[in-house]
Amino acid sequence: MVGNAVLIVVSLIFALGLGEGAARILSYIPYAPATPSAEEFRWSQPDPALGWINKPGRFLSAEPGNTPMNFDANGLRAMPPHKPGTPRIDIVGDSITQGYAVADDENFAWRLAETRPDLSVVNLGVGGYGTYQSLLRMEARRNDPPALFIYGFYGDHQYRNVAHLGWVRSLRDGDGHNMVPPHATIENGALRFHQGGSVLPWPLETSSVVLTEAHRAWLRLEFRGRQDQRQPVLEALLARMKTTAESQRAKFIVMLLADAPDFLPPYLAKEKFVIADCRKPEFETDPKLRVGGWGHPTAARHALWAECLAPVVDAALKN
Repeated sequence: MVGNAVLIVVSLIFALGLGEGAARILSYIPYAPATPSAEEFRWSQPDPALGWINKPGRFLSAEPGNTPMNFDANGLRAMPPHKPGTPRIDIVGDSITQGYAVADDENFAWRLAETRPDLSVVNLGVGGYGTYQSLLRMEARRNDPPALFIYGFYGDHQYRNVAHLGWVRSLRDGDGHNMVPPHATIENGALRFHQGGSVLPWPLETSSVVLTEAHRAWLRLEFRGRQDQRQPVLEALLARMKTTAESQRAKFIVMLLADAPDFLPPYLAKEKFVIADCRKPEFETDPKLRVGGWGHPTAARHALWAECLAPVVDAALKN
């Protein structure tokens, strides 16, 4: 009996060794954490509730031109001074709302503030956020609610909301490991929230191709089916955003920036959301509207977004 057990263990070790050798011959390599970017480009810092937030200070965009971006002591993108006694607008969203790769006074939030000197505008955008993290930003304002919330929607949010594996693989924590963002799923017909965290390597994974591939296979199983939940999760999160704004006696606008899925505009109309549909097909094809021809939106595109948003803000605040 003992002899059989030993034989099984030896055979397993031999098979793993063969698999390891064959994988390396085929140019597979063991897991290694990514090299962190230089400090001047590291505009984010960990946050236990949100996953990450903007870090106070001055940082550079990693896209052509390396545009400086300034964040105040609370990690908010620099904006014109608040005007005491005026209604406040809080804008939530991702790197587009944050104004990544454009100067402080070139993003659409700043430009909106310039056109409305009778209002104070706060830019709560954080690169990499989806709908769920934007909702958390709104909920955190309950003790100091604005007159109006604006959520800047971009198509990738539907994947970020459910922690699609492709998104998880693109995110890195401060040590270079993949990370799962705070996200939501539908379970038994109800919306469930998940905190997320770093995807740490298994023991010996950094030395073994076999373990690296086994971990990747396990992650594919763990995150299977997330794409199928994009629509119900997005709709449930938007409904919760609307309820959150109403509970704070604030107005709420969904601003469609780009790449909205086909189901979204009809859903928003059916549920009577206030919509700023600022999508334009030419925005997606004109390289002059992307930094370096391929990156984040340029100052010109932000100006067009601000022009689209302004009349919707005026109407929302009057009603």
